[in-house]
Amino acid sequence: MGTKPFSEQVKAVRTALNLSQEELAHALGVSFATVNRWENGKTNPSKLAQRQFEQFCEDKRKQGGLTGEKED
Repeated sequence: MGTKPFSEQVKAVRTALNLSQEELAHALGVSFATVNRWENGKTNPSKLAQRQFEQFCEDKRKQGGLTGEKED
């Protein structure tokens, strides 16, 4: 899981779920600008935001909406 930079993880998950940056931001409770900066590698998430992202991914996996995005 930890081999991809966070920016690539965010983009892969967002693409896999067919979400806009704004939709993902809303789902995570962060601003559009935050998701945009994560994807562009300008900033890294706080520990809390990273946990929220990981929980979001886990929830989507359980719902069957997300598969294999962590693989390299």
